[in-house]
Order: sequence, then structure tokens, then C-alpha cells
Amino acid sequence: MKVTVFNGSPRGGKSNSHLIIGPLLEGAKQAGAETEEVFLIEKDIKHCRGCFTCWGKTPGKCAIKDDMADLIDLLLESDYAGLATPVYGMYMTGLLKDFYDRLLPLATPHIHRNDDGSFYHKGRVKRFPRLFFIFNSGFPGEHNFDLVRAFLELVKRGGADNVVLEVYRNCGEALGIPDDDEPALGQKISQFRDALKRAGWEMVTKGRVCKETVEQLHMKLMSDEEYMAGANKYWDEATEEAE
Repeated sequence: MKVTVFNGSPRGGKSNSHLIIGPLLEGAKQAGAETEEVFLIEKDIKHCRGCFTCWGKTPGKCAIKDDMADLIDLLLESDYAGLATPVYGMYMTGLLKDFYDRLLPLATPHIHRNDDGSFYHKGRVKRFPRLFFIFNSGFPGEHNFDLVRAFLELVKRGGADNVVLEVYRNCGEALGIPDDDEPALGQKISQFRDALKRAGWEMVTKGRVCKETVEQLHMKLMSDEEYMAGANKYWDEATEEAE
């Protein structure tokens, strides 16, 4: 069993996405899985050219020579593959979007229609990993994820049973606050980390994440007002220091 997460944050190992991925992979490892986190910022991933060579001249093989061929191999070797990103401009980062666009060789060119009137391309490979998604936002509230939720709804139309977990974490910058600075917040973050470990363990051992664990993953860390006050104070102080 192999669980791989592709981290699309430009901040790499210093990102809030990494703080979320770590406990989840720890739980998966405790359940016996081989785990790996890939920092896309460290990889050479060029933009898709839209040349469709991977559909015509060399079916299933991209014309661009960079790290994507190895990353696709890693994806297909995995039993569970996670895509993680902070919310940038209300959507995923450019890093993760480039990675996702470059998965085009895994699809066939012919167009097919779903029963609901939407359209899709069939997958080219016989074995594709089950997917999970991690989104975190520096804003409080839930509307930060409206675009990515719509994106996932389209993804699931082509294989609803293939997506086993969606994590939407608001107030993401709070995850990096030392526990000693905010003991009450630290306790909630600890509970959140425990839920992530449990999610990783359940994914590997049960093939799904139970409803109770999902609810705990979306627990409120602090009030919107508390988060806004803390974030705005931080940037006020940072601006004063810069001046």
C-alpha cells in the first residue's frame, strides 16, 4: 500500500499544507502504508503546451522533457494519491494547476457524454489511484472553497467513488502558531492533527474515512472575528517594521 501526496504550495516544507499533510501521512504509515510527500516547488514542471502530442503522435506520452513523466509514474504506483494546495485567488496554486494539466496523457482524446449532459475523456490506464484533496485558506469562513468545491464536483462526475476524502481547512495560518502562545487554540489544533492521523489510518485500513472523522477535520479553530483581528494585527505590525 502506497500513499503519496503532491503538495502544490510554493512554500514547500514551510507551508500550512505541509502541516496538514504530515499528520495524515503519519496515520497512514502507522496503518502500514508506505508514504511520500512530493513538493512540486522542487520539481521541473512546465506549462502544458496544448499540442496534443500525447493524444496523437505519441499516445500516452508527453512531448515535454521535464519531471512530469516520473511524477506520473509515481502517481500510478500509488494506491492513494492526494493533491494539496493553499487557496490562491480563490482556486488552486499555479503549481498544482500545471501538475494537473500535465496529467492529460492519462486521458484518451475521444469525447463522451455523462447522463447529466456534461462531457469527459475516458482514462487511458487500467489502474488509477483513489484520490483525496486538501485545500487550506488564509481566510476564515467557508466561501473560500466555492470554486474548488465546484471543480471537485466535476472531477467526481467522472468517477465519484474514486474520491475518498476532501479536506477544507479555513484559518490555515493559525496552524503555525506555537501552542504555548495560544493554549486554547493549541488544544484545538492538536485535536485537528489527531483527526488527520485518524483519517490517514482509516483510509488505509478501511478504504474510506468515516463521517465523524470528516466532521472533526472541519472543526472551527477560532471565531472569524478572532482570526481577522489576529491576522490584521500581524500585517499592521509587519507594515510598521517595513517602514
